[in-house]
Amino acid sequence: MAITSAKQDALSHIQEGQLSTAAAQQFSGSFSISILTINYTLDLSVPQITFNITLAGINIGGGTLNMQNPSVTIGGSGPLGSKAEVTLTANFSANNVTYKITLQPPLSSATTYTGTLFSW
Repeated sequence: MAITSAKQDALSHIQEGQLSTAAAQQFSGSFSISILTINYTLDLSVPQITFNITLAGINIGGGTLNMQNPSVTIGGSGPLGSKAEVTLTANFSANNVTYKITLQPPLSSATTYTGTLFSW
């Protein structure tokens, strides 16, 4: 099948320099240690942080941190005996999210990591 193209402005409805104010209030990122990854999005308009945690590519949980629910702990297991427990805590007055991660990769012993996931 041949690829065709047209020389018309198919995006004329999008003005140059146009930026949604809602888009300017959202920031996304990810953080990884070994086989564990935390993907997160901060929405300052609410404010809240939504997140998803994977262990060796397997989803072990996710959720939302906000003023009413500033901390959550999620644990799960993955292939070859891997295990993880993650506690995320949002401090909205200090503008940061901290983590405590206990991670046991396959054929290894568990290690605990603590720190600041991100600040705003």
